[in-house]
Amino acid sequence: MYHPQQGREPEGRMRPDQRKYMDAALPVVTIVFWVAAVICVALMAVSSYTEGIGPVLSWAIGISLLLVVMSSGVLTWIQFRINSLEDSERGEWTNKMLFYGLVFAVSFFVAFLYLMPFYFAR
Repeated sequence: MYHPQQGREPEGRMRPDQRKYMDAALPVVTIVFWVAAVICVALMAVSSYTEGIGPVLSWAIGISLLLVVMSSGVLTWIQFRINSLEDSERGEWTNKMLFYGLVFAVSFFVAFLYLMPFYFAR
């Protein structure tokens, strides 16, 4: 079990003013993430049923995918700041850390594979 040293605060702890900003930003970023994720999945489903993807639909998919990447990255960072690994018993990730981290990694690579051909197709 983790025991902090006497007279010294663990490095992973946040100051109260930082914690206040994190607590204020967390619901906003979470709503942006879930709305962007639903829109991205819906647009990808629509594009699979249509014969030709128009430029507007391609831009909408790209923008929603970028919003998913950025918001999941911010949520992962916030979760790592709130739940430091030093406070856990064996350095385990929480469920939210794992979920947002995996979503960030997958959406980052999908965005990279999606946006590069879209950019160079001109």
